[in-house]
Amino acid sequence: MNHLILTVIASYLLLLFVSFIDRTFGVKAWKELLVTSFLSLIQLLLIAFVILYLVKLKLTVINFLFVLFFFFNASWISYRRLKPFPYPFWKVFPIVFFSISLSSSLVLFIFYLVGILNLNANSIIPLAGIITAAGMRSLSLAFRYYKSKLRDLEDVILGMFALGASDLTVFKFIFRELIDDITVPVRDMFRSAGIVHIPGVMVGLLLSGIFPLKAAVVQFSILSAMVFQFSVVPTVALFLLVYLFGLKIIPAR
Repeated sequence: MNHLILTVIASYLLLLFVSFIDRTFGVKAWKELLVTSFLSLIQLLLIAFVILYLVKLKLTVINFLFVLFFFFNASWISYRRLKPFPYPFWKVFPIVFFSISLSSSLVLFIFYLVGILNLNANSIIPLAGIITAAGMRSLSLAFRYYKSKLRDLEDVILGMFALGASDLTVFKFIFRELIDDITVPVRDMFRSAGIVHIPGVMVGLLLSGIFPLKAAVVQFSILSAMVFQFSVVPTVALFLLVYLFGLKIIPAR
């Protein structure tokens, strides 16, 4: 227990140092970082006990409900990144939820068909968490970059509208630059896997005694799924928002 407490203290010292840098340069993200870190620790502790309980329970329906909770929570976090809202909640959230759920479910279904995933709690919950989190991060980045592009290119966008361009034409112009920024993290991860770092899933499989070839293929599949999530989720969500409700300039804070 003492070892665990020391580990938590050491981890928070790292976060406090980041917060010090944040305050020094006036980034103003340190409060969110500390609050999020505390909530993250609580969530990880809870999920560890929940997964242990579900493994013993062996009820597939509850596992699916847990995955649905992942989808909902990921959608809520992504939705909040769109502040200030150019669209009302009832327009944005269903599209965000649909985009994350559809893309994540498709990936999980493919994993099930090829045998990477089964319906037991110790398989579906961790994999669903990884895949859903990738969709959430991609959409959070997409909303952040989308707001920035709309403000930076406001004069160009207004000029395109003045020349008769449609909302979708303007959206395609913005999205060409947007998608490159969104996918940078996952492309770097893909490029560095096995050279700069060994991904955690592969390490876990190797330590559990899985044949190295299978561990490498499973990790490659997960990385490919993350690239898919980072590309498809933002594309579907932003396209549906613009197609259904029009392109709107997001005001500065």
